[in-house]
Amino acid sequence: MMFEGWGNFYLLAGSAAAVLIGLIFVVVTLMQDRPRSSVLNSSKLYMGPVVLHVSFVLALSAAAMVPGISPRGFAAITGAIALWGLTRDGMVIAGISARTGDKPHWTDVWFYGIAPTALYVLLALASHAIWVGQPGAPQGVAAVITCLLLITVRNEWDLVTWLAPRPDSLPDSH
Repeated sequence: MMFEGWGNFYLLAGSAAAVLIGLIFVVVTLMQDRPRSSVLNSSKLYMGPVVLHVSFVLALSAAAMVPGISPRGFAAITGAIALWGLTRDGMVIAGISARTGDKPHWTDVWFYGIAPTALYVLLALASHAIWVGQPGAPQGVAAVITCLLLITVRNEWDLVTWLAPRPDSLPDSH
């Protein structure tokens, strides 16, 4: 079995992803005092990727726990997720870079776009390694999942601090 001994890791990673998805709903409730246009634009560029990343972690964790999943079956799922993530992150990088008006913070393109894009490239490589049966491929997937979770925690913190009620005199960073 490909993921023999990995059950606890994927159970914890999937659970963490589920909790982070729940937290994003709490974040949404903080948006009630924001202008609708700002919320819609920001949710597409900032909140959407956060939800997508943790959803991918949850899907990868669930796929790894499926009894009897073949390495090629898991590699196909992993490859599809990597491709979807790369496509979406390309749109995020372009969207954040093209923002006018309220200029994004310099870290936004790095943590919402470039770092996740690099992780999806690594996930695609891990998918290929699984497909061809290279040892160490499961560790590569686990490393990507861990890094996606860490970036998501950072980005959710960033969203919460941006959305937290504050006096109007403070500048808006997103």
